[in-house]
Amino acid sequence: MRIDQSLMALERYVTRRWREVGDPSGLSLSYTEYDYLQTLEEAQCLRLSDLAKVMRVAKPSASTMCQRLERKGLVSRGRSAEDGRSVLLRLTAAGEAMLAQDRALYRRLLDERLSRLNENEQAALSALLARMVGRD
Repeated sequence: MRIDQSLMALERYVTRRWREVGDPSGLSLSYTEYDYLQTLEEAQCLRLSDLAKVMRVAKPSASTMCQRLERKGLVSRGRSAEDGRSVLLRLTAAGEAMLAQDRALYRRLLDERLSRLNENEQAALSALLARMVGRD
């Protein structure tokens, strides 16, 4: 099997298992909503315009998505102390908790697959994947 086929099969496996186990947050978030939350988590705090740039969407699209996440209690908006015109976005405690639950479930599902590899194979895979994503 080619590597692209293997990676797609792994992604499908995790997605299917996720559906079987169920979304731990109970919020039925879309992939895009998770992507926004994870981006905010990495940055800790972003202006709406910067978030739109990172997500590669128009500012109104980012605003609409953030409003949806705010209604779900996962994101909060506030004004910048330096520039009162800027809207700052950050995760709420509920957003942080939801992502922590998500990571725990993802780790469990991935561990099911990693258990097929011995310790040396897991270390080699980890190093290769880190190089692929530029974190080596």
